[in-house]
Amino acid sequence: MATPPKRTDIKLDEFRKLLEAERGRLKKMHQIQVSEIREESEDAAGNELSHVASFDSGENEDTAANMADRDRETALDENAVAILRRIDHALDRIAEGTYGICEITGKPIPVARLRAIPWATMTVEAAAQYDT
Repeated sequence: MATPPKRTDIKLDEFRKLLEAERGRLKKMHQIQVSEIREESEDAAGNELSHVASFDSGENEDTAANMADRDRETALDENAVAILRRIDHALDRIAEGTYGICEITGKPIPVARLRAIPWATMTVEAAAQYDT
């Protein structure tokens, strides 16, 4: 089995710091979002009418707006959790020595891409082919 290629043209500490900083920011955001979602759910549970449509269009609009807010916050939180997983994967790749190498093609991921998306695991070309 061939030894996976390693990047020698980048400073791994720079990317480790970028990843850890973003990880910390996202973890805080996740904690806040979970707290807000839980708080809103408890508020809605306390209001027995929040789950039932009424003849008052104002109440129905409030309920719909609350549900839309909760759905949006849940989607944002799911996105944060997915990025946290990608960041953990990137940190694992740094430890393994395979960071910055495209998982599909084995080619180096451009430094500009890694600076923009430090958890990137593919070149732009590979990602375009993979996503289609």
